[in-house]
Amino acid sequence: MKRFLAFLAVLISVLVIGYLQPVFFPPEKAEINIDDIGRQNISHTALPHEELPASGYALYIGKKISDFTNEYGEPLTSYDTGFGYELWTFGEEDSEYIEVSVRNQKIGAVKVFNTTQDVSPFKLGMTLSEVSDITTIYSNFDIEYDTMSYSIELMEEDMNYRPLIAFDNDSFAVLFFTHGKDVLSGVTYLSKEYLLTVMPYQLIAGEALPITISESTPDIVDEKQKTMTRMINMLRIKEDLPAYTFHISAEKNAELLYRFYEENSVDFLSVERLESLSRVKSESLGDIAMAFILTNSEFESMIAKSDLDLRKSQGIFMTPVYDLSFAALYWFSDGAYYARFSHGENEAIGVAFSKEDVLVLIQAVENNTEETEDSR
Repeated sequence: MKRFLAFLAVLISVLVIGYLQPVFFPPEKAEINIDDIGRQNISHTALPHEELPASGYALYIGKKISDFTNEYGEPLTSYDTGFGYELWTFGEEDSEYIEVSVRNQKIGAVKVFNTTQDVSPFKLGMTLSEVSDITTIYSNFDIEYDTMSYSIELMEEDMNYRPLIAFDNDSFAVLFFTHGKDVLSGVTYLSKEYLLTVMPYQLIAGEALPITISESTPDIVDEKQKTMTRMINMLRIKEDLPAYTFHISAEKNAELLYRFYEENSVDFLSVERLESLSRVKSESLGDIAMAFILTNSEFESMIAKSDLDLRKSQGIFMTPVYDLSFAALYWFSDGAYYARFSHGENEAIGVAFSKEDVLVLIQAVENNTEETEDSR
């Protein structure tokens, strides 16, 4: 009997200790790093980036322009951009439009907006999910150029709307998805040098390459206006939006508004924003990620403080701009700027330039008898 009572006492003690220990001595909770929340879906991108076999237009990067013209014929237009390279355009029809950036007779970039096989392994109109079936979308790229090391980081929006793809011939492609239909609207194949100049991403290590800027003649300014207008209209048409019309008054208003910006920016920009603008100007950075762009409210304030009659007008101002079409593709792929170009109303476009500055004015069309041209 004594043994049974002793056994029962031990058993009860064990049960009490076993059940009550968590109450009096709870286990320590694992710490959760809030910064890690939401990153798990792209954690795989920390791996070394993959290089696809070069094909199509990627094969022309770094080659002589004569190799390209031997295959695709002579350009529709060609002109010196004033940024150290020439822009050659091919294709009268929008469905055939190609831009080639040429420096010292060598190809630095090919911008494509058609659906030929040369865009392979991609195809305009495909979704990001379909691209992901071809290759992994990476967030980090470590590259070497001219004995220097560079580290590039893509944010979530970059990965969703302008992912970077590497090829095995030291070239890259930036895939641009517009914020409207969320489908691939343009592909820019480019060299390391060109990528490190336009740079639409964050540079964690290294600095964007400097830009050599020269003054453009009136004829070149006119060509730039046509290039920017055509690019923006092609992107709008892809979004099932009407093309902007070219109005002489809109062009003049854009030039007058830019002149007002130059002389009176202190009236509508805060001290902090003026300092930011000054810093960008002094450093002459080429990368879009470090560019200065007027916010919607700043652009509206500039219009309101000017003496111009610009009711129902909006637009965008950006500096520096190294590549006009690349900038336009960036605007349509970025949610902060896409809304400025996504209105379905009948509107006119005017573009003003001054070296690396670009101002695009979108103006409501209220008088259809005004002197106009169709979209350029």
